[in-house]
Amino acid sequence: MRGDILLLCLCLSTLLSLGLSESKSRHQELEETTPTVCVSTVCYSLQRQSRKFNMARNMCKNGGGDAMTITSTVAADALSMLLPSGTPTAGTQNFWIGLQLHQRSCPQNDSLLWGYRWLDDKTGGDYAKWTAVPTSCGPRCVTVSAGSRAWTDRACNVKADGVLCEYRYAGSCGVLRAGEGTVTYATPFGVNSSQLSELPPGTVAWAEPWEIRFQCTNLTWTWQPLDPPTGPWSCRLENGGCQHNCQEEPAGTPRCSCRPGYQLRQDGRGCQVFDPCQDGYRLDNDSKICVDVDECQVKLCDQLCINSPGSYSCDCQPGYQLGSDNKCQDINECTFEKCEHRCSNTIGSFSCSCYNYYQPDPEDFTKCVVSCDTDPCDARCVGDDCNCPTGYIINDATHMCFDIDECESNPCDEECTNTFGSYKCDCKEGFELQEDGTSCEAAGSGDGQELVTQAPVPASSTPTGGHSSQAGLSLGVVLGSIFAVAVLTLVFAGLGHHLLTKRGKWRTPHGAYKPAELKQDVTLDQVTSGCQSEEKSSVPT
Repeated sequence: MRGDILLLCLCLSTLLSLGLSESKSRHQELEETTPTVCVSTVCYSLQRQSRKFNMARNMCKNGGGDAMTITSTVAADALSMLLPSGTPTAGTQNFWIGLQLHQRSCPQNDSLLWGYRWLDDKTGGDYAKWTAVPTSCGPRCVTVSAGSRAWTDRACNVKADGVLCEYRYAGSCGVLRAGEGTVTYATPFGVNSSQLSELPPGTVAWAEPWEIRFQCTNLTWTWQPLDPPTGPWSCRLENGGCQHNCQEEPAGTPRCSCRPGYQLRQDGRGCQVFDPCQDGYRLDNDSKICVDVDECQVKLCDQLCINSPGSYSCDCQPGYQLGSDNKCQDINECTFEKCEHRCSNTIGSFSCSCYNYYQPDPEDFTKCVVSCDTDPCDARCVGDDCNCPTGYIINDATHMCFDIDECESNPCDEECTNTFGSYKCDCKEGFELQEDGTSCEAAGSGDGQELVTQAPVPASSTPTGGHSSQAGLSLGVVLGSIFAVAVLTLVFAGLGHHLLTKRGKWRTPHGAYKPAELKQDVTLDQVTSGCQSEEKSSVPT
């Protein structure tokens, strides 16, 4: 039993010693190690490692700075605070600064710098302190003496006792208010100090005995807790984190409160204007009733915003979809097989294209139909199923498509011109084509006019030949023969319909003007090459 007690005591003693050792090492880590001075938005530090100029300059660059420029008395005063003038060896110590004479250049007596230039490429300034007039040509570098603060030019490839560094920032934070506590600052350029009065953004402050870390922000130039506790902390440290008032309760518990007209935020530290309305509403101008806030007045959505009582929602335009971040992302429609042949995705939409020998369907741009611009042309076959484009008929033996000469069935009153896959009707001078696309009537003004009655023809299809039926008979002959023509037309139309039904299959273009007899039946049986020669004498057998 006594052994167990001794072992327990030994463990407690070890833990206590480890805790004290850890605390001591933390203090040692945060102790000031490098002389540093910060003035407004510029910090200067002294690095004592013996280096040649370029290697010494790299030590400054590693912290985000460069070798020091001394262009004013303010920088000279900061220099005096950094250099160890009270030591016995101060007079023999020299440190690099950011002043150089470039290669193939020689000193000139037209300025204080004698032709030397600062690293930021500045040649001017109202301050210089040379030990002697420089006479050697470049490349040359400059050191400053710790004892006399005077400048000496020397070769850049010799070692000096260290380098003076300079770090510039857009703003700075003041010291952390810690009452009787202690604060140690760790700067972004690797220097720890408890004596700085201006701190650059990114500096981390360690406040004891509260053991709370803060960081200087580069937006508001204020201290923000890195690991903020719930509610306020001690009022002695940065007012407990309270935006307005911090009060210590009798038991030592801090509490934040706000000035009249404000209310405490949910974090227990910040204050906001008193508002009895719930989220999504605000007081009206008379501060009497709550009215809806139109969140869409502020661009909260990527494309479309829909306001609702007390809230809002985001939506996207067609061709986009809403992501988890309320951003609209393009939909790749091609992944949904929108096109029959080829599909190309575009921002917010898509486009379709067809393979060779096909063209877009005029009634549905996502579909493709067979195309022909010659007579004859090859049929499009899938397995044993072969097809011809509109206005063509197939020869099963050769799998060739032949243009149908619609003008042979006299679909027009006067003039008919055959085209690849279709035809068009025209009227002679003094007559004009009617709405049915085939009839001609005398024009009231006497001016000639032509209208195309065919279905849309691909732009690449240019007819190379056609058939024209001229109505050159006189009006008397036409009146005398009208009965005979009518009878013959009915007979030949019926015979042609009967033969075509047996011998071929073809498709009529949407809206094309065809004879009424042919429009009633547009699917024909396939024909052989022998029968084809009877139907159309120009087709080879």
